[in-house]
Amino acid sequence: MVFKFKFRIWLWLKDLAICCAGFLALQPNLCASSQSMQILNDAQSFFQAGHYFKAARYAFAAGEEDSQLKPISYAWITASLVRAGLYHSASYFFIRSLQTGDTAVKRKVLTYTQDLMIRVGADLFRKYLIKHTAYEDYDYLNRGAYLYALAKDTLLKGKEDYSIGYIHGMSKESPLWPFALQLRGTAYAMLGKNNEALLDFDECSEKAKFYVDRIREKFEDQVGELRRDRFRLYEAEDLQGRCLAGRARTYYQMGNFIKADQTYEQINKKSMVWPDILFEEAWNSFGKEEYNRTLGKLASYKSPLLSFVFNSEADVLRAQAYLALCLYGDANEVINEFHTKYSTLGEEIKRYVESNSNNLGEFYQLGKSAFRDSLYTKNAFNQLINRFVRGPYFQNLIDAERQIQQEKVVIQQFSQMQTGVSQEPGYGFTGFLNLVLNWRIRSLQLIGGVFVKNSLIDYHTSLISDFDKIAFIKLEMLSRAKHKLIFKKPSVTERSRGNIIPSRRDDQYYWSFNGEFWLDELGDYVFGLESECGKS
Repeated sequence: MVFKFKFRIWLWLKDLAICCAGFLALQPNLCASSQSMQILNDAQSFFQAGHYFKAARYAFAAGEEDSQLKPISYAWITASLVRAGLYHSASYFFIRSLQTGDTAVKRKVLTYTQDLMIRVGADLFRKYLIKHTAYEDYDYLNRGAYLYALAKDTLLKGKEDYSIGYIHGMSKESPLWPFALQLRGTAYAMLGKNNEALLDFDECSEKAKFYVDRIREKFEDQVGELRRDRFRLYEAEDLQGRCLAGRARTYYQMGNFIKADQTYEQINKKSMVWPDILFEEAWNSFGKEEYNRTLGKLASYKSPLLSFVFNSEADVLRAQAYLALCLYGDANEVINEFHTKYSTLGEEIKRYVESNSNNLGEFYQLGKSAFRDSLYTKNAFNQLINRFVRGPYFQNLIDAERQIQQEKVVIQQFSQMQTGVSQEPGYGFTGFLNLVLNWRIRSLQLIGGVFVKNSLIDYHTSLISDFDKIAFIKLEMLSRAKHKLIFKKPSVTERSRGNIIPSRRDDQYYWSFNGEFWLDELGDYVFGLESECGKS
């Protein structure tokens, strides 16, 4: 039984973007009525004058007045709302513009692709971009967003070669490039092209570090939107940690355990990536047959600081390490604890998923509830959910809800500034935008619900696999015990087993553990157990 290197593609990957080019006037349909044409012309004039909300309102009125103008009005509304900073409202009209099939309309709104993807998220737009647009529809600036969407979509479908090809077509100057490097590095590693994967993960971590340093400098100068900058810092740090982890995993896959160790050690212990990385480091030590170091790595999970970590695979590895040392009593104790700890939880996951299978909103609310609960919750179900809702992806969904509520307030304020406009709720352009924003809330709840539901299903599948591994360890242990009783001597397999003494670097010292966990020591513990293999 060995650790199989897997790259988990989480939808947490968010996209950076930069401001896009200005919007050029579209040629209106000459068959449209003169009155509706005049309204559309007024919308263009307001847009050029910088009165973006008013421009959007007039463009909307033109489309309502004459259905032939709807495609053009969608494009002008999209442009106006983006310029007004109402990105979630603009997203609906962006999609409707793509669905018109009008090439000129599509190409004009596509100049806002990157700007919308950074503000709203790629998952809302990906299927529409793939279905309704083509490579030649994009300008140089926004083409990277389209290729990134294709690369992510094909990688999720298991088409690694296609994903690599799309990323090859991206500009290295694209703000999406660091995330594209992580995708391509993952694809290379999955294909066994380890050297190419290492290059991409290395460049990815360097790019992410550049963003981290730049944002921190901005903090020092006290410039910019503090809330948004803090999230971008967390996002960049998370990407840096995951790219380093990808590099370490590739070394592990190559059997270069020393290089893997050195790379894992570069990941910041304060990162949310690190608790799972500690488990991977333990596997790396197991690969070197340093079973006492494996147990020491796993012992760090006993620290109060890491009490929030919920990882059934760590318990399987602990039992496997004791088995490798022929310490059957210890292995059996871990096996019994495993069944006590996870049997009920597995049933609870299965029951919850089945009873709420068609209610994705319920899954989203479950994720939100776990996220808002304390990280150090005693609720086992929430501890499990913390594994995937604490990352940037799900946090972005929660923050998007807050942004949508803010947009509602801003729209109401804009509307009240307009003279001669009905303020009756549910009517006119303002009423329609409220419907759009309610749609946005439902759409992100569905996206978040799918994420939580699939994560629970994946974890349940993994848990079943862990039960199978535990059963195998139990059978192997019983088989060896039976062999000893019958033959009164260890088997050939047992005589060959042992424990390689872990190497000590110049900056490492041996100290006896006194029951206290310190942050700088976490992950560096080594057990001092003697192998019982080969003893009669």
